[in-house]
Amino acid sequence: MTSGSTQPSATENNSNSVLKPVVTLKGHKTWYYDFPDREHQEWKFVSSICYFPDGKQMISGSGDNTIRRWELREGKEIEKAREVCENRIRIVGVSKDGRWVVILTIGEQLKSP
Repeated sequence: MTSGSTQPSATENNSNSVLKPVVTLKGHKTWYYDFPDREHQEWKFVSSICYFPDGKQMISGSGDNTIRRWELREGKEIEKAREVCENRIRIVGVSKDGRWVVILTIGEQLKSP
């Protein structure tokens, strides 16, 4: 699956919104969770994002077990930087100098890939 982005058209302008979307980054996949007392449910959301210090890139983590790095000017994923983990991603972070990425997954301890 190729990751990409879309930019909202001028007609999608919502006058009630305080924040206006500039670009939507697409790439994380739908994931499923089986509740013990219910059927499985489908989810599609990003659990955490963090910007790099230069403001040109961002990292995101999701329940689809992936960490993705984004080039914000282009609105595209840097696919060679994608990491796949064994468990769902809870939190991602970037060090102040941009050299380290830290992740926290469900069922594992804090790691720095």
